[in-house]
Amino acid sequence: MKTDLGLENHAKGYKEHFYPTKGTYALSHSVGPLPRVAEAALKQHYLNPWAELGGDAWPHWLEVIDDFCVKVGSLINADESVICPQTNLASGFSAYLTAIAKLDKNQNRRTVLMHKDAFASMGFVVSGLAQSHGLKLALVHCEPNDIDGWNTALKAHDVLACLFTHVHSNTSQKSDVKALGHLAKKQGVYALVDVAQSAGISKIDVQDWGVDALFGSCVKWLCGGPGAGYMYVKQDQVDTLEPDITGWFSHQNPFEFDILHYRAASSAKRFWGGTPSIAPFVMASASIELMLKIGIDNIIAYNRDLKAGLIERLQAKSTVSILPALKDIEQQGGSLCVGANDMDKVEGKLKSAKIHFDRRENIFRLSLHIMNDIEDLDAIAACF
Repeated sequence: MKTDLGLENHAKGYKEHFYPTKGTYALSHSVGPLPRVAEAALKQHYLNPWAELGGDAWPHWLEVIDDFCVKVGSLINADESVICPQTNLASGFSAYLTAIAKLDKNQNRRTVLMHKDAFASMGFVVSGLAQSHGLKLALVHCEPNDIDGWNTALKAHDVLACLFTHVHSNTSQKSDVKALGHLAKKQGVYALVDVAQSAGISKIDVQDWGVDALFGSCVKWLCGGPGAGYMYVKQDQVDTLEPDITGWFSHQNPFEFDILHYRAASSAKRFWGGTPSIAPFVMASASIELMLKIGIDNIIAYNRDLKAGLIERLQAKSTVSILPALKDIEQQGGSLCVGANDMDKVEGKLKSAKIHFDRRENIFRLSLHIMNDIEDLDAIAACF
């Protein structure tokens, strides 16, 4: 098959960087495989300083956090000063919404608009702020890139912010964030982006997009594990927004320790909060560095070739359906969403073959990363 050309040699150089799983790993949309550098970094930059320095390890640990922000900035084309570490997307989203909701100019705008296929956790954030901030959630039921559908929804509600999902988890469909964000801005609405399913496997450029804020994590395609999230806040908003959730690491000088004097950090770290976890960011920083060395463009191209190779193998199977349509492969995220006439039978075969996958009703989600190879494609296709 023509799509197999170069795949085998490409993969061999990268498998050794990751701990192998038993069977074929196709779950990078859920949790990326563990890079060996992450374990080494955990010991070198977290455990060893703790053992040797105790409480005096903080300066070293905070250098790691700063390095993490630099690397995230490299991924999304932003300066480190507008990046803030977060536990997850929900924590950053909540902090940002509380900051914009209480501005005087926004008192007549209470609706947060997102697509019906947005990740549920982000909707829960809005619902959770209903009583304290009067926010309400509204869902768009059109296709993700239906500009007219979004425009109709914008005119039907008192919209404060739109949250656009860059890559939808259950379909792998990619949103045209630049066009959607421009639409929101024309209506005077904050344009926000969820990049949980796209960071590390799709091109992200906040300068080109022109969005107000972005929320992401490292647990999926960046192979950084859970607990290392991040948010981006547009530079001209950093000095004007005051989130409700603060703590000593939101302070301009966290080690000042004057309970009567709070001065918000001049960077996006004003959204940070209390004492941070260090270990997740140590591992994630090492993982992101590995991905940057491999090259995000290389990872994207290789993933595209793997998906094309799997599609070729599946096209001969009359019982298979693939979402989105084959012609839209360039508009997909990293995952291939596949259905079958007899889902239960195929699921049994996938499990018996030790394929790591997951199922969402009538769809199997299969995600192939830089460590996957031709043998993995054959193993998956055989189950259909």
